[in-house]
Amino acid sequence: MSLIVVLLAAGFFTLLFSQFGHRLPARNSLIWWLVALFLLTAAISPNLFRPLIRVLGIELVSNFVLGGMMMFLFFQMVEQQAENQRFSRQIAELTTSFAARTFPEQGARSLEGGSCKILVILPCYNEAGSLPQVLSRLKALEAKVDGPERFTFCVMDDGSTDETPHLLKTLAPHNHVTHSANVGVAGALLTGFKISRSVGADYVVQCDSDGQHPIEEIPRLAAVAARKGADLLIGSRFAAPEPTADAVSNPLRSTTRLRRAGGVVVTFVLGLFGRSARVSDPTSGFRVYSRRAVQALLRSMPDEYPEPESIALLALRGLRIDEHLVEMSPRTQGVSSLSGLKSIRFMVKVTTALLGLRVRSLVGG
Repeated sequence: MSLIVVLLAAGFFTLLFSQFGHRLPARNSLIWWLVALFLLTAAISPNLFRPLIRVLGIELVSNFVLGGMMMFLFFQMVEQQAENQRFSRQIAELTTSFAARTFPEQGARSLEGGSCKILVILPCYNEAGSLPQVLSRLKALEAKVDGPERFTFCVMDDGSTDETPHLLKTLAPHNHVTHSANVGVAGALLTGFKISRSVGADYVVQCDSDGQHPIEEIPRLAAVAARKGADLLIGSRFAAPEPTADAVSNPLRSTTRLRRAGGVVVTFVLGLFGRSARVSDPTSGFRVYSRRAVQALLRSMPDEYPEPESIALLALRGLRIDEHLVEMSPRTQGVSSLSGLKSIRFMVKVTTALLGLRVRSLVGG
C-alpha cells in the first residue's frame, strides 16, 4: 500500500474519532475502534484474512470494488450514528427542560428568597433501597445548617422503574422532579443546572443518591469551594490531605481496582488539557460547581458519563478546578452502573471522548 493511502486513511480516522462526544456518541466508540482496526488491517494486509475467507467459501472480488462497498457502508453507519446522537440530545433537552419547570415552588422560594444560595442535586435511578436513609440525612443536615452554607436539595428521578417515585412523593414531596424518560446522569445534571439557573443559586453541589457520598460534608465542601474561589471543586478519595486533616484510611474501599485503574488512565488523558485538569479522582460525582461553571456546562453538556469530560470542558474555558479530600462509603444497596466489563467500556468511551474534544479544541472545531 502506498504512503499516500496510509496517510489518507490515518487522516480520515483522526477526523472521525475527533467527532466522538460531539456529533457521534462516544458510548459506541469501542465498536468503532474495532471496525477501524478491521478496515485498516484489511487494506494494509488483506492476506491475513485469506484463511477465514477460505473457510467461509467466499470468492474475492476486486480490492477496489470491495473497498468501495465497505467505505459506503461505513459512511452510512457514521451518518446514522450522527442522526441518532442529534435525536437523543433533542429528547434530553425536552425532558430536562420540562422537569426543571416542575421544581416545587417551596424549594424555589427558599433559594429565590435569599435564605440559601446552595442547591444540592442528586441524580437518581432505581435507588429505592438507599433513598430513605439518604433523604433522612439530607433533611437533618438541612435543618441543622445555617448561615452561608445553608442549602436546599432536589432529587432528579431519572425515569426510575422501582419504588423510587413513590418514595420521593412520600418522603420528599417538595424536593424532587421526575424525568418522563431515562436520559442518564448527564441529563439529570442538566435538569439540576437549569433549576439552579432559574432560581439564581451561587453554587450547585452534585451528590449521588446511593449513600456513598458523605452527605454531612456538603456544607464544608461548599465552603472550601468559596474559600478557594474554585469553579469546580471535586470531592476526591485520593487527594492529598490538608495539613490539619487526617488521611483517608482506605480510599479503595468505596471503589474497585478495575475502576481505579480506569480513573488513572482518564487522569493521564486529562493532563492534555492542562495541569489543573489532572485531578486524582476524575470520576467522582461528589463535587461543587460555581455559577460560572454551571453556565459553561449548560452551553455544552457532555453526554452519558459527564464527570471527566466536564473537567476538560471547564479547563479549556480557563475556569479554576481544584479538589478536596473526602472519605466515601462502599455501596450497600442497588447495582453500580460501572461494574465488571462496564468499567472497561466506560474507560474506552471517556478516553475517546476526551481525545476527540482535545483534537477539536486544537483545530478550532
